Amino acid sequence: MTARVDTTDTFQPRNQSTSAGPAGATVRPGVPFSAQPPLRGERVQGEPPRASTPTGPAERDTLRDFRRPDPPSLVVARDHPIEFGKFHGHTLGEIAAFEPSYIDWVAATVTRDPELVAAARVLQADLDARGVGRRSHQTSARPTRSA
Repeated sequence: MTARVDTTDTFQPRNQSTSAGPAGATVRPGVPFSAQPPLRGERVQGEPPRASTPTGPAERDTLRDFRRPDPPSLVVARDHPIEFGKFHGHTLGEIAAFEPSYIDWVAATVTRDPELVAAARVLQADLDARGVGRRSHQTSARPTRSA
């Protein structure tokens, strides 16, 4: 912003009367406070909008004849290692034993490693079948979809 804005009438200092103006000047009722007019800035001509600029949500189509690969077995899923984050170096089976809610987070959030997501979903189904209680984590604001 390059123009001056007079905000003296928008607030009043605490524990002061309304008769004191800026810098101790006395304001008479009915007489407006005189201020400098705002400086006029010069308009900058921007580039016109391009035809390639999207104007709405992108439409995505499903892949024809796509079939998700078969999920790994429960034994293979438990042995899948985590290569990032606070559980780096642990397997999904170890994580499911001491922090089962992290398995839910991996299954819902990670998108860059489809094998890890498939293994986490297998463990998630096993935890659900066994009735293991988990605390919920906040999910991302934008919906994601993995193949």
